[in-house]
Amino acid sequence: MKTVLTVLAFCILYSTRVQSQGDTVIRGVPIHFDYSHNIFPESWRVTPVSGTGGSLERGERQRSKLILSRSLVKYPVHILQRNLRSVFVLRFMKFYNVGYGGTNSDMDIFITNDGNVLGYSDKYIEQTFHHEFSSILFRNHPALFDEPAWKNCNPPGFDYTDPENGVGAIRNNRSSQEIDTALCRLGFLTQYAMSGLENDINTIAQNLFKPADQFWETVDLYPSLTAKTRLLILFYQQLDPVFTETYFRNQ
Repeated sequence: MKTVLTVLAFCILYSTRVQSQGDTVIRGVPIHFDYSHNIFPESWRVTPVSGTGGSLERGERQRSKLILSRSLVKYPVHILQRNLRSVFVLRFMKFYNVGYGGTNSDMDIFITNDGNVLGYSDKYIEQTFHHEFSSILFRNHPALFDEPAWKNCNPPGFDYTDPENGVGAIRNNRSSQEIDTALCRLGFLTQYAMSGLENDINTIAQNLFKPADQFWETVDLYPSLTAKTRLLILFYQQLDPVFTETYFRNQ
């Protein structure tokens, strides 16, 4: 299962780990492909999380570099310098004995790539990067995000359903990232978006920077999604004025 672990990001302080210049450096960001136990925060390595991973296959490293090059160039350098310390691309990650496609902690991003044949396409990997980076930006700049206006876009009485902010959705097979038109009418792009506020933000963010087929047509069709998308664009525009709606529609 390829999905995203974000529940830990709010409650874990960055722990000391081995930091190097990485296997490569893209726009000033070190990129790492080798797994060691201390790349994860200490709290992730012990039960019940029991985090583990595996080094990226040699044959996937160049493709990963190209994908991250295309991803990182979409952000002004000052945003990367202030919010992103490193990216780890691994063959697999497991938390709670479940496979994950991406996660983040403090200013580090962790992404899984087990090959295109197994579904880790260029688009999937890039969307995962933007998904995770949006969590870091949201966490680092909360005052720029209009949370009350966002929640007002949801149906009356709606409350995000997963107290574990996504982990429960994963365990219960409610973590689909496929665009669901029935949910779009309610203001949610995917099933996973309903599990937590951050996951809702992440899901739209990944499509702003690397849109799925019919993303913009879907956004334009459903008023609540239109409103949420404009609120998120406003958040990014406060980080840098380059992030206009036109900028995102041209991705």
